[in-house]
Amino acid sequence: MSTLKEQFEKRDAHKPKPRWVYGDRVSGIVGNIPVIGSVIREDYNESGIVLCHLDLPINVNGEYVHVVKVPAKGMKRLKVIE
Repeated sequence: MSTLKEQFEKRDAHKPKPRWVYGDRVSGIVGNIPVIGSVIREDYNESGIVLCHLDLPINVNGEYVHVVKVPAKGMKRLKVIE
């Protein structure tokens, strides 16, 4: 009998290892606007795209949005200040 950890590792063996994990604090640029937020998930279908929840909303086509797709190429992990 295997553990849950082993079962999940076997199930996800074909997927690439994630670079960004849920809750990581990141900064990036969306349409020439610098943003700071938390990672929701990394999109495997669209290479190099990370879904983020922003700290402050941005105006996109007259609508304020909190959740945006950010290109992973320009993202940086924020340092933890204790």
